[in-house]
Amino acid sequence: MKLLQYLNYFFYIAFNWNVKLAFFTILHEIKGEKKYKIDTSALNDLKRLSIEGNNLNHAEIYQGANYFLLEKVFGYLQSIHANKNIVDFGCGKGRALVVAAYYGFDKITGIEFALELCDIAKENIAPLQLKLPYKIFDILHINAVDYIIEDDTNVFFFFNPFNEIVMLAVVKNILRSLKINPREVYAVYINPVHKEIFMSAGFQEVYHFQKLYYVHASVLMLDVRYQMYGVKKM
Repeated sequence: MKLLQYLNYFFYIAFNWNVKLAFFTILHEIKGEKKYKIDTSALNDLKRLSIEGNNLNHAEIYQGANYFLLEKVFGYLQSIHANKNIVDFGCGKGRALVVAAYYGFDKITGIEFALELCDIAKENIAPLQLKLPYKIFDILHINAVDYIIEDDTNVFFFFNPFNEIVMLAVVKNILRSLKINPREVYAVYINPVHKEIFMSAGFQEVYHFQKLYYVHASVLMLDVRYQMYGVKKM
């Protein structure tokens, strides 16, 4: 079954992008799934799932973020001691949540509008929760734009989960949270096709990594405490 998943994923990437990227992706899929002991590789057509809200037309097909990139960006956040509380918008089957736990995050929240993916994420997290009972995991079946951001969240994770319309709404919610509790926050954005939305909101890129043309990630930071007139309006 797992072999079939990898083959389907390989041909999906090879057809839509290129063979070199397909080999790179599947190599890290196999290594990552074995290392973290989870099952998150299978692709899912979101139109076949139970979706919360009306943002299906703004979403992408489900696929997990590349393990190689996850370890790069979480390793960076760990090195600057920013690995505190994280929210993954479009958490899918929980891959990024599990990896985040191993990189020191203690309060880990997943936002997902597909009910079936929420259930799988909970299954993937359950063994880790028993192993690390002090970690706080929360999987919420909710539309991303409806999620009220908690005032202590300092890292927001995105693997190109939706288009610019929803991304803009989520960034505005982040800014509202910063008005309530001004603080330093980071946006981890894998495949950052709408990075300009964060830049327009006052974020600055503090880390960027690229391996292949389609394997790249940005970490952007905003600290409204150093803005003379508060949060930049959008």
